[in-house]
Amino acid sequence: MAEQLTKWSVTAGTVNHHMHYGLRVQIPSGEIGVVDRVYIDDDYVNPADWPAIGSVIAVVGAGYAGLQLRLSSRPTHIEEARARMADNHHSTTQAEAEDFGPDCRVRSS
Repeated sequence: MAEQLTKWSVTAGTVNHHMHYGLRVQIPSGEIGVVDRVYIDDDYVNPADWPAIGSVIAVVGAGYAGLQLRLSSRPTHIEEARARMADNHHSTTQAEAEDFGPDCRVRSS
């Protein structure tokens, strides 16, 4: 089984089907997820204006409903996910920087 997409992870997805309730999108791992019609954009989008089949869109993992991968392509969700990644990276980098190099409390004789 392919590695599952974690919640708040941003990736590219290829739209491969339109359904009455949203989009079916394949992510690079090969897994197929669903973007519910209310998560396609921040505002209502008429189904005639949904991303075309075959187009590549940015999506963010929204978790799983049973075995079904749920996705969002709302710009606000993608922006929040990227901010979370940056905050997580900043925290990790800061922790690594604190542990980096010789301990200034240790003095050589």
